[in-house]
Amino acid sequence: MADPNSPGVKRNAFSVLMATAKKPKPAHVEPLHKSTQGPYSFRDALAPLVQNPESLVESGEVIKYTDDYVLIPDKFPKASVHLLILPRDLTRTRLHPFQALCPNASKIIGTKDFYDKLSKIVRECEDYAIKQLEDLHKRKFNAEDLKVGIHSTPSMSNLHIHVISVDNYSEKLKNKKHYNSFNTPFFVSFDELGTITADDARIKGGPMYCAQIASKGDLICWRCEKNFQNQFKKLKDHLEEEFALWKREKDAT
Repeated sequence: MADPNSPGVKRNAFSVLMATAKKPKPAHVEPLHKSTQGPYSFRDALAPLVQNPESLVESGEVIKYTDDYVLIPDKFPKASVHLLILPRDLTRTRLHPFQALCPNASKIIGTKDFYDKLSKIVRECEDYAIKQLEDLHKRKFNAEDLKVGIHSTPSMSNLHIHVISVDNYSEKLKNKKHYNSFNTPFFVSFDELGTITADDARIKGGPMYCAQIASKGDLICWRCEKNFQNQFKKLKDHLEEEFALWKREKDAT
């Protein structure tokens, strides 16, 4: 067969078009652990725990796992007990929590079913966290001693739900943003996720609005509501006193 590009060979318009057309590139699927910030971004540190939790149980990085979720201790706990629930649905793990978990605000099909399924998981993990609190402090606790929810602007790429004791007692709690991210509307409770709508200011305002909630608001004690304004060191010292009082109120186990 003659080479259509050879001199003297007459080519029709179709053959010219086919010869010069760029061949389409094969579809590229990004691996789950990779983000726009690079293949080993801190934001992607939860991905291996979602994908292969069984390999991380012995090291203590994973507490328990099922086909639906993984429960882990937070590596940088902001209270005496701080756990993370990692849903394992790979179609949702990279979604913002407002998209993945808000039935009245998300346009993602199946959000209500997903939220209801996670509600049962949350209650199981609350029970585990209460037991952990009791073992740690030798006192009796209940669900009111915990907060469960998400950050309106998460620092990690994979969907995760915080289960954290209310005491704010941890050496890893080091600055105003750390404290306010759990003690202002920047933190959205799991129950609230089930009811908020797209008109909520945290959804309409976006990441910049949410970031200002944590960075601009005063430091208010979680127990006595004393306002420390921007004086984090004074708040930190006060939290130690409140922690002791909080434990003292609890019955011994």
